[in-house]
Amino acid sequence: MTPEDFLDKVVTENVVRLCDNRGSLRHAVNALFVLDAFAGILFASVKGTDHAPCTTDAEFREILARECSEFCIVRDAAFSLKHGELSRGRTPRLVRKAAQVQEHGGGSNDPNAIEPVVWIEAEEPMEPIAVDVLAHATLTFFQGLPARYA
Repeated sequence: MTPEDFLDKVVTENVVRLCDNRGSLRHAVNALFVLDAFAGILFASVKGTDHAPCTTDAEFREILARECSEFCIVRDAAFSLKHGELSRGRTPRLVRKAAQVQEHGGGSNDPNAIEPVVWIEAEEPMEPIAVDVLAHATLTFFQGLPARYA
């Protein structure tokens, strides 16, 4: 599967589903995982070519994280969900524990209750960030990458 196919058929579909169901923890986690996976798939396609800006997957993800602050949080959330907790390593992390990805709102008969949403309580910024907002911003950034590394 090419990076373009994965982006169009898997990543975009998962982000759209999350945006339509922003209170779904399942859709939030799926979006985080496939966004992070895309970075690895894109790097694998350019590794060893003149288009590769670095030599390792970790360096590539760090380059993308510096360019897109939303991806930095997405990457760290995906890693923390995969491992439960990030307690080692040299890379400073904005999300260190899976518990920082949380469902909020909904389940109330109160008409003034907030709509259900899944958010991430990152180390910075200090306020929680909705996963659908992060996912959409990251997807928008990613849409320009296949052409850049072609």
